[in-house]
Amino acid sequence: MREFLVRGGKLMVAIAAIWAVGASIYIFSLPTPVNGVFDVIFRDSGAVVEAFTREQSWYEAQGLWGTLWLVLFSGLYLLAVRVAWSGNHKALAIMSATAIALSVVTGFSIGSAYLPAALGLFVGSLMFLSSNLMRARC
Repeated sequence: MREFLVRGGKLMVAIAAIWAVGASIYIFSLPTPVNGVFDVIFRDSGAVVEAFTREQSWYEAQGLWGTLWLVLFSGLYLLAVRVAWSGNHKALAIMSATAIALSVVTGFSIGSAYLPAALGLFVGSLMFLSSNLMRARC
């Protein structure tokens, strides 16, 4: 049973990392709609107002800072895979709590795309911790 929990935990962490990298690629490649107003004022006090909508890339909308956040989120999950495979279960639990907190804090922008990965990481860390409890009990 303990071996099943360890392998299942590694699988859950790997799936969470794949989800997070996929979410980063999806967000980066998704066009972002931008709404705006353009107005022209003529000499006879007449004004023409036009509303426009255009699409721009994630980099155009958020710049380098927004792109670095996507890399940070993906890097956190890839680091979690490395930590899980090395067997440091306490660090993995801290990383899963951090991932959930980051997903909640950024929930209105990009965090909702990473929430399933954060929950998968949390389940994986719970599986690792329960395998440690089983080892200590036996």
